Amino acid sequence: MIALRAAAAALLLLPPALAPAQTTVPAQDRPYCVAPASPARDAWRRDHLWRYASAEDADCAYVLLYRSQTPWPSWHSPSYRYLPAGTRFQMAFSPGQPPERPGAFGTFDPIPDVRYVREALAVKEAWKPKIDRVVTFEVLEPLPIDAGTVGPQIDGALYLPGGGSQFQILVPGAVRIAYLKVVDVRPIQ
Repeated sequence: MIALRAAAAALLLLPPALAPAQTTVPAQDRPYCVAPASPARDAWRRDHLWRYASAEDADCAYVLLYRSQTPWPSWHSPSYRYLPAGTRFQMAFSPGQPPERPGAFGTFDPIPDVRYVREALAVKEAWKPKIDRVVTFEVLEPLPIDAGTVGPQIDGALYLPGGGSQFQILVPGAVRIAYLKVVDVRPIQ
C-alpha cells in the first residue's frame, strides 16, 4: 500500500491550475468554428451563450466541446486533493461491469435513475451504452482526485447539460479497488 500512496502522490505533482478558457476567439481561428444549427447546439446556446463575447465565440466553444468531449466545463480549474478514508460516493455501472472494477469518475450526488446519469452527469451513450445499477463506495485509503462540476456534452443530436458533481480518480484502474470498499449495489432504470 505504501507504493500505491507514493504513486498517487506523484500524480498530484501536476502543473498548477490553468486560467479559465478565453471567451474571445482570435480571428484566424474563426473559420474552423462552424457550428451548424441543430437542436443540441441551440440547447447548449440557451445555457452558455451569455458566457461569450459573441455568437461566433460561442460557436467556437461549442465546436471545441463537440470535438474534445472534455468531462469538465470550459471554466474548470483543476482541484487536486485527497478524499479521506470514510468518504462515500456513487458511481453508475453498466451491465457486466463488476463492482470491483470501478470507472474513473464518481459523484457525491445521489443517483436516482438513468436519466440523471445521462443529463446531470452527462454520460454519453458511447461511453456507457447501458446503465443498470449504482454502486456506493467508501474510501479506505486517502484517494487522489480532481474534483469539480460536470461539463456539458453533445451526444449525437442530444444536449446533455451536466451540472452535477464529479471527481476523477487519479490512480490507475488496476489499483482503484485497493482504495475502496463496496458498500451497496442497487439497480436503477
